[in-house]
Amino acid sequence: MKVFFFASTNLTNIWAGIGARMWAVAETQPQNRQRRIGRALAMPIGSLGVIYCTEIHSLTVPFIVCSKPNPDDIIKNIWPEHWVLPFRIHPLGTPDQRFSKSDAQKLLSALKDSNNITATLNIAPTTVFAPKEITSEDWETIIKRLIPKLGL
Repeated sequence: MKVFFFASTNLTNIWAGIGARMWAVAETQPQNRQRRIGRALAMPIGSLGVIYCTEIHSLTVPFIVCSKPNPDDIIKNIWPEHWVLPFRIHPLGTPDQRFSKSDAQKLLSALKDSNNITATLNIAPTTVFAPKEITSEDWETIIKRLIPKLGL
């Protein structure tokens, strides 16, 4: 199954995005802009996503994509910085739950042989909006860790 992973530098920005039910990414170099827009517009509504927090080295909030990214919008009122390619999300949890990088590397087959979680999950600035193929078992593990009240 394909999952989109996105990074945030801190939990404050994740809380802001979850509250606004929106996500967006940092601007990129002009030479990478068109490729990134193409990948963003190819992300289907209904896709699954997860936010990774670089500050605490953890996966945090799983979500469902609820709109196509808008290449013409610049978001100036949710986060302290300006962000681009915004899209609506339906969060499935909150940043209160975290799945640490070290635990994820031990438990997820997609990360077992990875030393670079950013590159492996396509959350680097040059690969954002590129989905990562993971097993349904990996997705179940992520959900169990990040939404424990489901009782799975």
